[in-house]
Amino acid sequence: MPAARLSSISTSSFRAPSRAPLAALAAATERVRAGTLSQEDAHHLFDQLLGQAAAVPERGLNNFLAALARAPPSAACRDGPGLAIALFNRMSRGAGARVASPTLCTYSILMDCCCRVGRPDLVLAFFGRLLRLGLRLDIISSSNLLKGLCQAKRSNEALDMLLHRMPELDCVPDVFSYSIVINGCFKQGEVDKACNLFHQMPQLGVQPNVVIYNSVIDALSKSGAMDKAEVVLRQMVDQGIEPNIKTYNCLIHGYSTFGQWKEALRVFKEMASLGVVPDVVTLTSLIDSLCKHRRTKEAREIFDSMAAKGLKPNIVSYSTMLNGYVKEGSFEDMTDLFNSMVRNGVVPNHHIFNILINAYAKRGLMDEAMHMFEVMRQQGVNPDVVDYLVIMDSLCKMGRMDAAVDKFNQMVNQGVSPNKAVYQCLVLGSCSHGHFVKAKDLISEAINRGLFSNSVFFYPVINDLCKEGKVNEAQDMFDFILGIGRRPDVIMYNSLMDGYCLVGKVEEALRVLDAMKSAGLQPTAVTYAILLNGYCKIGRIADGLSLFREMSLSGVKPTTFMYNIIFDGLFRSGRAVSAKEKFRTMTESGIPVGVDTYNIVLHGLCKNNCTGEAIELFKKLRAMNVKIDVITLNTMISVMFKTRRIEEAKDLFATISAIRLVPSVVTYSVMMTNFIEEGLLAEADDMFLAMEKAGCAPDSRLLNHVVRVLLENGAVVKAATYLAKLDAKQLSVEASTVSLILSLFSRKGKLREHVKLLPVKYQPPEMLD
Repeated sequence: MPAARLSSISTSSFRAPSRAPLAALAAATERVRAGTLSQEDAHHLFDQLLGQAAAVPERGLNNFLAALARAPPSAACRDGPGLAIALFNRMSRGAGARVASPTLCTYSILMDCCCRVGRPDLVLAFFGRLLRLGLRLDIISSSNLLKGLCQAKRSNEALDMLLHRMPELDCVPDVFSYSIVINGCFKQGEVDKACNLFHQMPQLGVQPNVVIYNSVIDALSKSGAMDKAEVVLRQMVDQGIEPNIKTYNCLIHGYSTFGQWKEALRVFKEMASLGVVPDVVTLTSLIDSLCKHRRTKEAREIFDSMAAKGLKPNIVSYSTMLNGYVKEGSFEDMTDLFNSMVRNGVVPNHHIFNILINAYAKRGLMDEAMHMFEVMRQQGVNPDVVDYLVIMDSLCKMGRMDAAVDKFNQMVNQGVSPNKAVYQCLVLGSCSHGHFVKAKDLISEAINRGLFSNSVFFYPVINDLCKEGKVNEAQDMFDFILGIGRRPDVIMYNSLMDGYCLVGKVEEALRVLDAMKSAGLQPTAVTYAILLNGYCKIGRIADGLSLFREMSLSGVKPTTFMYNIIFDGLFRSGRAVSAKEKFRTMTESGIPVGVDTYNIVLHGLCKNNCTGEAIELFKKLRAMNVKIDVITLNTMISVMFKTRRIEEAKDLFATISAIRLVPSVVTYSVMMTNFIEEGLLAEADDMFLAMEKAGCAPDSRLLNHVVRVLLENGAVVKAATYLAKLDAKQLSVEASTVSLILSLFSRKGKLREHVKLLPVKYQPPEMLD
């Protein structure tokens, strides 16, 4: 019986010539490459191939499967590799003599397909079938096996296959084989293993190529090991392999990611000097690095240089530069760049609009933010829930609740579903501005939508009200939450207790504690810390200590934070002996003692005239190499001045910079006021100049303090100078400063004779005549 002719597959498909099936497969292969062969066409072809007497030829089949393996997704067929596997499986099921036996090439193609569709398990299955058929492994099939093992995160087996099994099977690994395993190790985060294999390559007779060098440099750069990446670069050059743009991009991106913009710039200049032409990726990485360090001027110069280099900034370049301007608050430059982007034909995407809307909203420029929001919609870019949330959040913070609700309604009408964050934003805004009925309605609506199943949402509502001192409103909201059948957790109870303690109502906090226990919830260490703090803040130290003992008996272990509260309360109430005993108990119990604890104890000893003990403790800390901070040194500088050890105070001030700390406003205030007390006015002035030179802006508190100390020490001229500084910096004069001026320069004041030395605006009215 003559071979059946292949019928047409569809009106748009090919017709098989009489010399089918080879010609039919060749025609189908061309359609795969053109992206016009659909899955239906392919299956129809195989229906006819498998139904005729002529055998399906191995060469034509392999070419067809290889074309499918490499075919990019198209409208006709979105998954070429997956289709290739499906067609092969059809042939394997009962095709018999009508299909030539699969060869090593066939299995290599199929293993490649499995890698491309992310099915490493099938790679191993096909490899097993290959071995059972007695086919000899070659470099292509072994490379596909290595890919499959690495995809399956079995890098140890891939390494064993590379170094042992392949040589045993007379298949010598090539540079591509090593590249697969090295990249596989990197993807699994096994940087050391990959680097060890890389360094073994020359000893095994395989020289790394530029691709492998780039992979190693990229992985080291991403892990922050920039010094090692530089060593590999030098090794690469020494081996006569020229670094390319990819090499330098890896280094520049690495330095940029880890904040080393100067090093990124150095690599860029080195690259240019070697004649390697930067691309958009290079320049965008460099721009990003400079923008993160608020160097937008240099970043813009590089951005503008793209055109001169024949490069066109892409959407990432623009978004990076826009972000840089936002961080610096350069809104005019940001707007100009956005307009330039539109003029140059770069269509803004969702991310670009998000940057601009965020920037305007956070600055409180809501008209501009709303305008950009509308421009976004007009451009056909649909705002998502995050965009709406940014606008609503800013409106809520500004108290424009009606506008926020309007935006919420617009969002819902546009088909964008509100999420938990949206409801939380509106509820918090409503509570902050006294709209509690609206807040409760929103909570009920959110619950009806099924958005809240636990108390995670409610905690910020209670917490924010308590932090604002609106504890009665917080209690009302808490009761509402109970009323709608929601069970508060320990965190919510703690938040409400903290609110009562903040306003000095510890008894109410204890009532909440009782309610919590009645609800079957046990107090935690945080609960006791809140109550301890509440007692200590209102001076009820004895009650606090009693609670501390009760806590220990209930099985809750004391924490460092609890001890800090107790130390602070005891020292403030003048009970230094008890504080020292508690400190001894803490250190002996093995509870971690951090710098915060030491700072409280040192400050407490100083304030309670135990300066000798403070100095001894400080010496112990230095001997133990405890990491101190600027607060520690501020305290000890005060101690040194208090004990008239002025040179030691100066040495401690110098220590701040020596151990890479930065003096604070408090540091300068301590130094200046003590210099004035000691009559060292010139040194006080020098300290003020040093402060300004260091970029530490003096605040109102410091200048007022300095003025008062100067006046109390009779240095009227100097005081007048610092009063003038207050005016120049547009800082306010504190009531205590005004009160001191009035008492010292009134008709009965001891400095009344020097009143004319003060600026006229500070002279008491009664003295002006």
